[in-house]
Amino acid sequence: MNVNIRDFGAVGDGETKDTASIQAAIDYCAQQGGGRVVVPHGSYLSGTVLLRSNVDLHLAASARIVSSMEERDFVAPPTAGDREAFLSEGQGKSALICARHAQKVSITGLGTIDGRGEHFLEPEDGVSDHVLLPLGGFRPKLIDFEGCTDVLFRDVTLYRASSWGLHMTGCSRVNINGIKILGQQRGPNNDGIDPDCCKDVHISDCHIETGDDCIVVKTTKQGAERYGSCENITVTNCTLVTHDSAVKIGTETHADIRNIVVQNCVIRNSNRGLGIWVRDGATVENILFSNIIIETRLFSNAEEPSRELRWWGKGEPIFITAERRNGSEQPPGKIRNIRYEHILTEAEGGVYIEGSEESVVENISIRGLRHTMRRKSGYPGGLFDTQPSARGVFAHHIPAVFCRHAKNVSLDGVEVVWDGEPNDHWSNALYGEHIEQLAIKGLRGKAAPAGVSAVELKDVQGLAVQGCKAEEGTDAFLALERVDADGMFVVGNDFSKAKTAVRFADGTSPEFYSAANRMPK
Repeated sequence: MNVNIRDFGAVGDGETKDTASIQAAIDYCAQQGGGRVVVPHGSYLSGTVLLRSNVDLHLAASARIVSSMEERDFVAPPTAGDREAFLSEGQGKSALICARHAQKVSITGLGTIDGRGEHFLEPEDGVSDHVLLPLGGFRPKLIDFEGCTDVLFRDVTLYRASSWGLHMTGCSRVNINGIKILGQQRGPNNDGIDPDCCKDVHISDCHIETGDDCIVVKTTKQGAERYGSCENITVTNCTLVTHDSAVKIGTETHADIRNIVVQNCVIRNSNRGLGIWVRDGATVENILFSNIIIETRLFSNAEEPSRELRWWGKGEPIFITAERRNGSEQPPGKIRNIRYEHILTEAEGGVYIEGSEESVVENISIRGLRHTMRRKSGYPGGLFDTQPSARGVFAHHIPAVFCRHAKNVSLDGVEVVWDGEPNDHWSNALYGEHIEQLAIKGLRGKAAPAGVSAVELKDVQGLAVQGCKAEEGTDAFLALERVDADGMFVVGNDFSKAKTAVRFADGTSPEFYSAANRMPK
């Protein structure tokens, strides 16, 4: 059946509050066994409405549900049963459209859900790109679903959320297809899509522009206590733009996250591309990224360190981090079994892979990466950013690929290109420390500045270098310090254009397995 909200008194003039009329139409439709609630042409001002099982909220192309600006309008109507189960323990009490423990529920149509996010933030100045500060504590989400099964979002536009755009906690069998999320690119906390402790979620053919992360797979404390792990998530054929991370796994990891596939996506004008954090004791594992184009840059200016909020990220196209939260006594957890294949990047920052002494990242593979380092923003760089952590943001030279505290790392077919005017902080093609079992195959690239080794490694056991090619102007291709020579395997490389093939920091020349290499003249 079709139910029109105007038949229940909705006005649609953008000034009259239509919350009660929209809710009445939804409730009536559910009482009749379900169907479609139609939002026709018009602009419908509303506070929180609650979707029911077997109801499709369908927005016509010229329809707009517009967020109220008054906090008192964001109290969801009561439901039968335990109110503790209805509320989301503080996560979902302030949202424009909610659903709780519903089945076969959907939001569809070419219309728009408008969060009016710009009214909750300080005004744009048209010049800066630092984070805009909120004007107050009240900032409602656009959509918040909890404990729902067989969920569909299709074709709708989510416009300028003041907080998270689409948050799902403990939902299963979810399809998100062809939606657009158009957020403020300087707005904080306006995530695009957040599957939180969800299972069997498929996100495809979406376009997302946000200030905060576009897609975030996470397990919040509240969600983990009630619903457990987040697993079986696919992201396909999406275009993503953000001042933060385009695809983010973590940082909230209170339960395990596993079995994630991200493919055939384009990421542009973003602060980070593909990021994985573990901070809260869980395991993040079995993640595949493939066929992705990534463009990242720096978003920070001289005012940023003095401001209350700042962007996370320093232009890294790929980012992995496992360390404790600042002030936490909880070990961070584990990251393992991560694969990247067929990735093209253009970035101001390098690939960043780092565990910690208590949480070594394991089984990381990058295959078929062309990584172009290019200045874009004019900002100085020279910083690493591991927020949230005790270290936070700190100075460091910037290699094209950085790896520390890792085990079983494979770099296969990685090409590093330094394009245009170099940044003074750019350094090696690859810099690594504290690695066990590192395989470098088919690496092409040199250091950014002259007189610096292409590959610099410290405290490495089990090093294999095969099929690599030194470029013209390379100093030493391999500069090694405290690297176990007995475990080295160096075969089939072209070092002819390097000044030195292998240099040990202590000045010695220990024997290692070497065969079929073309050596410097």
